[in-house]
Amino acid sequence: MSAAAPPPEPLLFLIDELELGGSQRQILLLAKALRRKRHPVTVAYFRETGAVVRPELEAAGIDVRLVVKRRRIDPAFFLRLARLLASARGAHVLSFGYTANFWTRLAGLAAAAPPSISCVRDLTYLPRAGGPVTRALGRFESLLARRSRWVVANSNVTAASVTARGLVPAGKLRVVPNAVDGTVFVPPARARPALRALVGGVEPEPIVGTMARLVTPKDLPTLVRAAARVAARRPEVRFLIGGEGPERARLEALRAELGLGARVALPGTVPSRELMTGLDVALLTSSHEGMPNFVLEAMAAGVPVVSTRAGAVPEILEEGALGRLVAVGDDAGLAEAILNSLAAPEAARATAGRAAAAVAGLSAEAIAERYLAILRA
Repeated sequence: MSAAAPPPEPLLFLIDELELGGSQRQILLLAKALRRKRHPVTVAYFRETGAVVRPELEAAGIDVRLVVKRRRIDPAFFLRLARLLASARGAHVLSFGYTANFWTRLAGLAAAAPPSISCVRDLTYLPRAGGPVTRALGRFESLLARRSRWVVANSNVTAASVTARGLVPAGKLRVVPNAVDGTVFVPPARARPALRALVGGVEPEPIVGTMARLVTPKDLPTLVRAAARVAARRPEVRFLIGGEGPERARLEALRAELGLGARVALPGTVPSRELMTGLDVALLTSSHEGMPNFVLEAMAAGVPVVSTRAGAVPEILEEGALGRLVAVGDDAGLAEAILNSLAAPEAARATAGRAAAAVAGLSAEAIAERYLAILRA
């Protein structure tokens, strides 16, 4: 006689916004996997604008709620959040990122709700508010961490960072890596023509690219400077920077200054799932990261990776065994790594194949089970 399936367990995820980003993509993957396992899932968010992930969540049968937060200190928001947490007493509550962690724990205290699980997604974690303020926030965070049922970091390096700074007691920490969906990529035969159309190239011109928000932490000027170095030796290589954000004008100006023209395409936001497998090299140039989804997705897609040593990247690339690593901000080293990868494509693809095998166990279903195990502990 087979054992009875465990009963459904409701879950409530909280996050500051549903703009498309790393944490939002993780919530999307996990929420959909949990729904497939018959667990009722609710996702609550605080910012009204830019909720681009909401339609896909709702299409998967996930209840999505806006708990409006209009000001930094918003008493009406606090009361609404406390009421939501009071009404969700039977659910496992997980908050993602500093803002959601902060307010969820405070409102949970006000509502006398059970302790929640706080998820830490990046190395810096605390807001950059200046020395004394940051230190005060750190002390307050260490107090709130004791209120958390558990604190889940997405990498060993993130966990080490928050414990070294005294933000989280080691006994409260658990590490669960990001999930990656290796089944969503279109085959190279379809991806390559679409990618080639974006960069204006012709076969067999190599295409090197990244897909990211155009923001300061991604350090995309280093990518553009590396592209200039590559162009001096292999002018046929084309670069793609797929994304949108406040750094666009700076990148366009640098592209013009370096005379790169059409060699560096900035087409705006692009569908990474439809283009990833068409890349010859996937590139990450961030100055700091948590566990970047772009690198995980490139690995899952079997695309060679060149990355700076940001955040958990050395951890997931096994210190260079599964991809090439260079120092943060080193455009010369970055260019050399790109050229070396392009010069030995068979070796690069063999390494990429090992990387794909290494992340095969990080499916959304597998990571959802790891979260459920922590929730049940």
